Amino acid sequence: MAGMDNEALLEELRETCEHLGYKIRYEKGDFDGGHCILKEERLLIVNRRFTIEKKITTVARALGELGVDAVFVKPAVRALIDKEREKGEA
Repeated sequence: MAGMDNEALLEELRETCEHLGYKIRYEKGDFDGGHCILKEERLLIVNRRFTIEKKITTVARALGELGVDAVFVKPAVRALIDKEREKGEA
């Protein structure tokens, strides 16, 4: 995203998750990641071994599945979420 480095972008995505009531957890394992509810806690699980670019893609795709219409999201971040959602629908 123009004007935003990957660390800042991942932080913006994390904040968006929090506004939706989800907490991001980075775990090791043989999985891509996604959202779930565990013991009444809303979680978005991301593979710790992924590159930062893949972490961003995973979180953005999950947010696209959850929907972000109810919260404010910076335009550049919303564009990324929409792009990843469209990829998932294709």
